[in-house]
Amino acid sequence: MSRPKFLSTRLRSIAGAMLGAAGLMFAAATGAAQAQLADYSGVEAAPAIWHISDADSDIYLFGTFHLLPPSLDWQTDTMREQLASADALYLEADVQSAGAQARVQALVVELGLNPQGVTLSSMLDAEAWALLGRVAPTVGATPQMLEPMRPWLAQIVLSVAQMQALGLDPEAGVEKALLAAVEGTEVEIGYFETAEQQVRILADLPDSVQVDGFAEGLREMERTPAMLDEMVRAWAAGDFETIDRIVNADMREQTPEMYEALIVQRNRDWVPQIQALLDGEGTVFVAVGAAHLGGDNGVVELLRETGITVTRQ
Repeated sequence: MSRPKFLSTRLRSIAGAMLGAAGLMFAAATGAAQAQLADYSGVEAAPAIWHISDADSDIYLFGTFHLLPPSLDWQTDTMREQLASADALYLEADVQSAGAQARVQALVVELGLNPQGVTLSSMLDAEAWALLGRVAPTVGATPQMLEPMRPWLAQIVLSVAQMQALGLDPEAGVEKALLAAVEGTEVEIGYFETAEQQVRILADLPDSVQVDGFAEGLREMERTPAMLDEMVRAWAAGDFETIDRIVNADMREQTPEMYEALIVQRNRDWVPQIQALLDGEGTVFVAVGAAHLGGDNGVVELLRETGITVTRQ
């Protein structure tokens, strides 16, 4: 039987959003050298947007990428117009504000660090520890820096650090840009989850699941550059079949319990909240991780199953 893949490269786009401030804080501390994936300045981006409406409401669904290369110009005129028309902007969770970042950092200390006397190395076998010793320096870290962390946090730190080292920047991410675009306006900001809910999705996984998948996630890091380039280009082209394949396919097959917790259950929780927005009045721009919109268990298909007509723009 294949070992479960905990936070492999296919989960990193999700993990980057979930850990928000704290993950990026730790990743920055590694001091990984920057090495751009590619120059995306020539890419004519057209990320996918879906639309639902009734007599007095319009809702636009936009799939986000939480870290992006700064050279990618992804903001289309259509997206800007739809955002400008919005009365409200809804995101997954508040992980950007100073208060939210402070809360996440407190949660990391509470839920991401091992109890006294327990270290990361004490949870791993010799092969996994040796693998960590080879992988960590590639992102400017050392195994010793990660010793106090539970496996879920250590893997996120390495993953986000690697993405940043490859040239993906949280400051260039979609959520940052959307919030900046509505700053100073009367647009209401709403969220589907709390930062604590996002962190606990990972922190509440059994230690056995975290440990069993840790080495597999490290092995996946070796294939990250090509995979991330494919993901960025697929997202920019609005190719949600490719995004679903890269981000979700292995998770569905190898770790269905994790897929249920990270993707499916959250999608199911968001659908009634989107329905409630549709029952109200006005225009709402909804922006959640791209991995949540496509596929049979994605938000778009779940909305259609309720009888709502969802059209691709």
